[in-house]
Amino acid sequence: MDSTGATARTPRTRRSPLSGLLMPESPAISRSYDGSTPFSMRGLPPVPGGSMKTPRHSYHPRHAGIASVSMDDLVVDVEENASLLRSKDGPVLTPTERKIKIGLYGVLNTVILVPLMISFAQIIFRDPEFQPYMNDLVKLVLVSAAVHQICFTCVSSLPFAMGQVQDAGLIFLSAMCSSIIQSLHEMRGDDFSMEEVLATTLFTMAVSTAVLGAALIVTGKLRLASFVQYLPMPVVGGYLAFIGFYALEAGLSMMTTQSIKEPADWIKLVDADALMLSVPGVVAGTAIFWVNSRWNHMAVMPCCLAAMLITFYGLLLITGSSLDDARAAGWVAEPPPSPRSITQIYGFYDFSKISFSHLTDQIPTWIAMYFVVAFSSSLDVAAVETALGKPLDHNHELQTVGISNLLSGLGGGFTGSYLFSQTIFTLRGKLDSRYVGLIVFFLEIAVVLSPFSIIAFVPKVFFGALQMLVCLDLITEWLWHARNKLLPREYGIVWLTFLSMVFVNLELGIVVGIVIAGFNFIYSYIATASVHRVMKRSRVERDLRERVLLQNMRMAIVTLELEGFIFFGSSVKVMDEVRRHVLVTNTEKQEAKTSTLSGASPMLPRRHAPSPYVARSLNDSFNDDLTTLDSVFDDHEMHGYSSTPKAGKTGSSALHAARTRYFILDFEKVSGVDATAVRSCFNATKELLAQHGIVLIFASVPTDAERLLRVHDVIEKVDGSGTGSLVFDTLDKALEWCEDELLVSEGILPLSESAPAEEGQRWQLLDELLPRPDGSHRKNEMVLADSSRSRSNEDGDAVLTRELGEMYVTHWLKQEGDTLYRAGGLVNGVYFIGYGKVDVFMPSKIHEGLGPGFRGRKRITRVCQGGLVGASEMILHKRHQFTAQVRAPSSVFFLSKSHYARMQKAHPTLAARFQQAMLQSMAIGVLESNLTDD
Repeated sequence: MDSTGATARTPRTRRSPLSGLLMPESPAISRSYDGSTPFSMRGLPPVPGGSMKTPRHSYHPRHAGIASVSMDDLVVDVEENASLLRSKDGPVLTPTERKIKIGLYGVLNTVILVPLMISFAQIIFRDPEFQPYMNDLVKLVLVSAAVHQICFTCVSSLPFAMGQVQDAGLIFLSAMCSSIIQSLHEMRGDDFSMEEVLATTLFTMAVSTAVLGAALIVTGKLRLASFVQYLPMPVVGGYLAFIGFYALEAGLSMMTTQSIKEPADWIKLVDADALMLSVPGVVAGTAIFWVNSRWNHMAVMPCCLAAMLITFYGLLLITGSSLDDARAAGWVAEPPPSPRSITQIYGFYDFSKISFSHLTDQIPTWIAMYFVVAFSSSLDVAAVETALGKPLDHNHELQTVGISNLLSGLGGGFTGSYLFSQTIFTLRGKLDSRYVGLIVFFLEIAVVLSPFSIIAFVPKVFFGALQMLVCLDLITEWLWHARNKLLPREYGIVWLTFLSMVFVNLELGIVVGIVIAGFNFIYSYIATASVHRVMKRSRVERDLRERVLLQNMRMAIVTLELEGFIFFGSSVKVMDEVRRHVLVTNTEKQEAKTSTLSGASPMLPRRHAPSPYVARSLNDSFNDDLTTLDSVFDDHEMHGYSSTPKAGKTGSSALHAARTRYFILDFEKVSGVDATAVRSCFNATKELLAQHGIVLIFASVPTDAERLLRVHDVIEKVDGSGTGSLVFDTLDKALEWCEDELLVSEGILPLSESAPAEEGQRWQLLDELLPRPDGSHRKNEMVLADSSRSRSNEDGDAVLTRELGEMYVTHWLKQEGDTLYRAGGLVNGVYFIGYGKVDVFMPSKIHEGLGPGFRGRKRITRVCQGGLVGASEMILHKRHQFTAQVRAPSSVFFLSKSHYARMQKAHPTLAARFQQAMLQSMAIGVLESNLTDD
C-alpha cells in the first residue's frame, strides 16, 4: 500500500506472489515506472513483449495462454497499488460473509490509519514545546480524521471512499505552528505560557482549515476544479518530496528527543545515543518500504506493524527489561501524569489566551496551502477515477473535500482529503458499502475516548519507522522515479523546488518553483516549432495549361504557418524562419551586402513594385544560384539552390527551387499577437521583404491581431489604403491571388479573367479545351489562331464541330448565384466550364453536422475556365457530395451520362477526348495534392 494519500499518483512495479490470498489474480498488465508496458483495454488483448510501437488491431488473432482471457470480464487499472482488477464472475458472498468482510476491511483500515494519524500528529507538532502535550494533540488529530471519514462516507459519490487527515497540508500546518512559536520567542523571549501557544496555534490551524474548506466548496460550486490544476506538477512534486524529508526530520526528532528542524541540526545525530535511538527506526522503515513494494497484499502492512511491536516487546522479554526501563532509555514516550478527557483537551481552545495578531502572518502560507491541497485533491480524484474505470465529477468531489475540511475546521481539526491508497484498498475488496467508512469512524472515536495513551505503550521506533516509510515513499517517487515521467527540465524543477524548501523555507520554495516553471514554459514555448514551412496550393481548378505552368512556378510562393500565441519571446524565431525560407539570387546577395555597408536603404518606394529579378521568367535558363536571406545577412556558410533544373533533368517538368516572389504568413492557428511582436517581428519582416521586392501577404488573421497589425501600419487599411501589406480572409484566397499574379508575370492572363467567348465560337472553345487525340493540349493562345491547320491532321470524328456539339452537349449561360447541382442529388453528367467561376462547397448544414468545431460552409474548390465539375462523381456513379454554385457570369457545357454513352458508340474518338479530359483533370489533381501539404 502507499503510506500516504497524496502521493499515490504514479504507477509502481509490483510483484505479488501473495495476491492470490485475497482475490483471483488477473492477467492485466500494470505499468512500470517509465510507462513502457502497455495496458489492456476492454476488447483488446495485451500485446506481448511491450516493445511494439504500433497498436494491435482487434482483428488480430489472440495468442493462447493468459493473454487470451476475455477482457470483458475485467476492469483494468494501471495506477499505483492497483492493478485494480475486478472479476465480474467472482464468487457471490452470502449476507453473513459480506458482513464479515466489511468488518474485516474496516478493522484493517483502522489498524493502518491510526498509527499513520499519530505519525502525522508528530509531524504537525514537531516543535519541542509540544512534546509534553503530544498525547492530547494526537487525540485531536484522530478526532479530525474521524470527522473527515464520516464526511466522505456520507457525502462522497464513492461508497468506499476513505478520507483522513492528509499529508498535503501537514507541512503548512506545521509551518504555522513554528511561525507562531518563533514570533512569540522574538516578542517575549521565553516569557510566554504554553496555554497561549496551544490556544493560538490550534485556533489558527482550525480557522485555516475551515476557510480552506469554504474556499474549496466555492471552487467546486463555480465548477473551477480545473483552475486549481494550473499549479505546475514539478512544483507539487518538489513539495511532496519535501514532505518526505520533513517527515524524516520529524521522525528523527521524535526518536532522539533532539530538535532537528533544518539541515544544520543534523550534526546532533553524531551523538552515539542519538544514533542508537534513531537507527532502528530508519532500518525498520526501510525494511517495510522494501517489503511493501515487493508484495502487494492487504495483509502486508498490518503484519509489518505487528512484527515491529512483537520484536520490541520480545526484546524486552529476552533482556529482562521493563517498560519503565525502556521509557527511561528513551525508547518509549513518558505517559501523561494525568490523562485528559476529550472535553479537557478542547479546553486548549481558550479564546481569552489567543494572540490574534499572529493570524495575518499566516495568510501567505494559507494561500499556498489552498492551491496545494486543492491540486493534490484533484490528483487523488483523477487517480481514483482511473482505478474505478468510469468518469467522476471533479467539482462534486472537490466540494466533498471542502465540506469535510469546513466541518473539521469548525471542530478544531486539521486539513484532509481522499486517502487514495486506502480508498483503492477498499475498492479492491469489491465492497460498494459505506459501512466500511462507518466502522473506521467509530473505531477512531473509540481510540480517542480510551482512557490510556497509545504513544505511552508503543515504542518510538514504531512511529519513526512509519515516518521513514513516508519519507522513502515520497522521496524515491519524486526525486528518483519521476525522472522517467517528466521532461529533464521539469525533473530539474522538482529538485530546485525541493532544495529551496529544504535550505530556505516552504513559501519561498513554492514561489521559486513556480517562477522557474514559468520561465521553463516560456523557453519551451519559444523552442517549440510554432513556425512551419508548408507547400500549399489554392483550391482553384484551372485549365490544364495553367495548372502545368503553376506546377513549376508555385515554388516562388513561400507559405509559413504560424501557431500559438506570437509574443516578444517568439518573434526572433519567426524572423529567423523568414530569413531561412526566403530565396534570393546571388546577385541580390551582393547588392544587399553593398547597400548595407554603404548605409543606403534599398527599400522600394512602392508597396508591391517588383524588383528586376521578379520580372524574370522561371522558364528562363539563367544559372544564377539562389541563397537564403540568413546567409545574406550572416557570415556563415551560404546555402546554394539552383534556380534551374540540373543537367539531365527533363526540362520544365522537373521541380526546382525558385526565387521567392510572394511570402504568405498564415495566422489560422494563431491564438493571439502582442504589440511587441507586431513592432519587432512583422513590421521588420515587411521592411525586410520589401527590400528584395517580395510581396508580404497575411491570411486568416484573428480580429484582435488584425487590429494591432493595422494600427501599426503592417497591413493595409480597411478601405485598402495605406502602405501596409495585403490581408486575405483565408489562405486559399491569398494563394489564389498569388497564383493569378504569377500567371500575369508570365504574360498569361488567367482564363478565369478572360473575356467570354462569342456565341459562334463556343463550340470551338470547348474543342480547344479538350485534349487532342495524341494527348497533347494547347499551350498558348497562338494555337487558337492556328486551329484549322491542326484539325486538318486529325480524324474527323475527333473534332467537336457545331453539329456534334449540339447533338451531345448542352450549353448554358449561368449568372452569379445559379446552382449547377446540390449535395445529395443524383449525378446526371459532367460540367465543363467555358469561362467564369464555379464554387464547389460543402453546405453549412452538412459541414456543421460533422461534429463540434465545424462552422459555416466549406469551399472545396473553385473551378475556372477549362475546368471540370462533377467528373469524379460521374465516374464513380455516386450522388453529389457537394454543391456547385456559379460565382460569376459563366459559360457551362453539360454532358449528360446518356449522351456520353451514345457518343461512345457513335463517335468513340470524340468520346475518348472527353474521357481523357476527365482523367487528366483528376490525375493532375492527385499530382498537385502529392506535391503539396493538402
